[in-house]
Order: sequence, then structure tokens, then C-alpha cells
Amino acid sequence: MNWTAELDLYCERLGPGLGAEPWNALSNLGFAVAAIVIAVRFHRAGWDLRLLAGLVGLVAVGSATFHTVAQLWAAWMDLIAIAVFIWVYLQRLLVRGAGLSNGRAIAAVVIYAVISRLVETAAPPGTWNGSIAYLPAATTLIAVTVWIAICRRAALAPFAAAAGLFAVSLSLRTADAALCTAWPLGTHWLWHLLNALVVYLLVAGLVRVSAATPAPGARL
Repeated sequence: MNWTAELDLYCERLGPGLGAEPWNALSNLGFAVAAIVIAVRFHRAGWDLRLLAGLVGLVAVGSATFHTVAQLWAAWMDLIAIAVFIWVYLQRLLVRGAGLSNGRAIAAVVIYAVISRLVETAAPPGTWNGSIAYLPAATTLIAVTVWIAICRRAALAPFAAAAGLFAVSLSLRTADAALCTAWPLGTHWLWHLLNALVVYLLVAGLVRVSAATPAPGARL
């Protein structure tokens, strides 16, 4: 595997160079802002909230690096940062919101990760402009929102908003290549900005669902 292979995956990139995707790179400031707001607003809400803030910061760094360098190693850096945030968030949601033990929540996350990988590898390369990889996350978010609406209605607003915004952002990510002719700037940078708001809403929802749920014991 050639880790320094250059990748041209998005509409904005018209050639090599560190500045070939300025909008896609700079839009990751949205994640940096989200990380700071989460860290400041929820710094007393628990160690896991501070961890999530740090992981959002890593998403900003990973994605900005990829859209600047545009090489395979940077793409994996970006993907791993996103995946770790999703896994940690889901584990903490299952513990804080559903009252699962840490061990059971970790097992559920492992199952989620395996299913996600199977979905990604089963689809033909380039399906939905690569957005097929986020189908498990979108499906899980919808399922969580429905569960919140039924069982934790007081915490519904941020989850419902996050689900709606993620549907829009995923559509924009998928449409990026198809809209190149009409809109050379592409739409991937909007995926970044909207998802920065999505992750903030998800963390805010985690705090709210925790307030509506009896604190779980430290079971393993």
C-alpha cells in the first residue's frame, strides 16, 4: 500500500498542492469551534464530555490535514478520528442514556463497528460518492432519535435537530461530485460545517438524556 499516494476525491480539488482545497480545509474550523464550545460549556458534566471535546478537536485536525495534504495516510487519519468519536459517543450514550454497563456498551459498539465495516465493504466502490460508509451512523442516529422520542422525550430536541441536519449534510456530501459542473466549489465544505453543529447537538443531547436517566452503576 502506497501511503503517500495522492487522492483526488472532491470537487474542489483541481490539482496537487497544499492549497488545492481551501474551502474544504478551512471549513474544519467548525469542528475546532465545536470542540472549544463543548469543552467550555460542559467541562463540569463529566470526564467523558471532556474526552468527546478532545475527539472533536482531533476530527478537525484529521480532516484539515487530509484536505490539505490529500494523501492516503491523511485520509486514514481523518477516518480513524471520525470513527473513534462515533464509537466513544455511542458507548457513552448507551451508558448514560440506556443505563447499560460499560462492558455491555463496549460490546454493542464492537457490533456496530463490525456491521459498519460490512456495509462499507459490501457496497461497490464509490457508492453514493463514498457516503455509504456513513449509512450505519445515519441509521443509528434515526433509531436513537425514535427511542429518545418514546422513552426520553425531554431530551428529544437536540437529537431530532442533529438527525435532520445530518440527513442534509450527508446529502450534500453525496452530491459533491455530481454538482461539480454547475458548482465548481463543491458541497463537501458544507458537510463539515453542518456536522460541526451536529456533533455539538449530539453532545448537548447526551447531557440532557443523562439528566433524564438514573445514573448507572459502575458495572462491568
